[in-house]
Amino acid sequence: MAKRKTRAEEIRRLHTKAKEALLAGKLKEARKALEELHALTPEDLRIWTRLAEVKAKMGDAKGAVRDYVAVAHRYAEQGLVAQAIAINKVILRLDPENDEVKKRLAELARERGDDWALASLSPLDKPPTGAGSPARAREALERAPLLSGLSGEELEEFVDALRLVRVPAQSVIYEEGSPGEELYLIGMGRVRLELKTPDGKRRVFAHLVEGDFFGERAFLARRPHEDAAVAETDCDLLVIDRNTFDAWVARHPQIAGVVEDFYRRRVLARLLALTPLFAGVPPEARIDLAKRFRLRVFPEGAEIVREGERGTSFFLVRSGVVEVWTSDLRDRTKKVKLGELGEGDFFGEVALLTDKPRTATVRAKTKTEVMELARTDFEAIAKAYPEVRKVVEGYLKRRVKDTLRTLTGRA
Repeated sequence: MAKRKTRAEEIRRLHTKAKEALLAGKLKEARKALEELHALTPEDLRIWTRLAEVKAKMGDAKGAVRDYVAVAHRYAEQGLVAQAIAINKVILRLDPENDEVKKRLAELARERGDDWALASLSPLDKPPTGAGSPARAREALERAPLLSGLSGEELEEFVDALRLVRVPAQSVIYEEGSPGEELYLIGMGRVRLELKTPDGKRRVFAHLVEGDFFGERAFLARRPHEDAAVAETDCDLLVIDRNTFDAWVARHPQIAGVVEDFYRRRVLARLLALTPLFAGVPPEARIDLAKRFRLRVFPEGAEIVREGERGTSFFLVRSGVVEVWTSDLRDRTKKVKLGELGEGDFFGEVALLTDKPRTATVRAKTKTEVMELARTDFEAIAKAYPEVRKVVEGYLKRRVKDTLRTLTGRA
C-alpha cells in the first residue's frame, strides 16, 4: 500500500508540478496544479496571484480579474500597500474601465492616512528572511516612510502616477552608469542591488522585497546610477519618472523635507554597508548605529575639525571632498597634507575611543555633506555590541601607522 503524502509533501509536489508546467508552456496543467495549491494554502497570496496570471494568459480575463480583486483586498487588509497598488494596476491593464478598482486605488491613499503611508525598509547587505516577518522587521534599518505625513490628496496623486512595469527573473533593471531618471517601488518580487568594488568584483549590498523603494540615490541626486539592480524573481515594479515626480513635489513643496530625510537614511544605510570601518560589524549593530547619525553640511573651505581640539564625534563623508592636514614633525608651524577623502570615507575615529585631541585638521575642499556620530552614541552601541569597539580599534591602529609613514617619509 502506497504511503500517503503529508500536506507539506503534497504542497512541494504541486509547486514543482506548476513550475515545470509553466516552463513547458502547459498552461492548463499549471492552472490545475495552482488551483490545487490554492485550495491547500489559501493564505498564500503569491500562489493566488500566480493562478490569476495563468488565467489571464489563458484568455480568462473575467476569472483573472475576480482573483486579482480578491488578492488586492487581502493585501489591503494586511496593510501591504505596495502589493495592493500593484495588483490593482494589473487589474486596470486587464479591465481599463473598471471604475471600482479606480475608486479603490483612490481609497488606498485616502482612508489610511499616516498609518498607511508608503514605506520602505532600508536595504540590507544579506538576503531577506521574508517580507513582513518579525525577523525582517528587526533587521530593517528602520521604517523610513517616503510619503509619511501626506494628506490623502497628495498620496492619491502619487499612487495615480505610478506606472506598472513587469520584469522577468534575472533581468537587469538598470546598469551602473545608466541615467537615474526613475524611482522604483517593488510591488511583487525580489530585487538585489550590486556594486563594483575597487578590485573589479561585484558585491551584493542589498536584497529588497515588496514595499521597498530603490534607485532613489541616483534619482534624488540627479546623477547616473553607481550600482546595478537585478530582478531575483519575476517582479511587478511601480515606477515614477523624474518629470512626474518633480511636478508632484512642486505642487506639494512641504514634502521636500520628507524626501530629503528618506534620501539621507537610504544613503547612510548604503555607506555603512560598504564602509571598511564597519565591514566586520554585525548588521544589527550597524542598524542601531545608523539611527544615531545626524547630517551636517559645510561650504567650500570650511573647517570641520581642527588639530589639537578635543574630539567628541566621528564623521562619515556623504558627498563632497575634504582635505586632511597635520603639523610637520620637524616644524610644528608647517602643515603636511595627509590626503583627501570623499564619499564613503571617514575621519575623527580617534574621538570615538579616547579623549585625546584631534590629530589633524579637516577642511571641506568642496561643499561637503557629512554624517556625524557622537561618542556618547557610539559608546552605547559598543556596550551592546563589544565587537564594534574591536573593529574600530583595529582600524585606528592601521591608520596611525599610515600617518606616521607619511610624516616620516617627509622628515
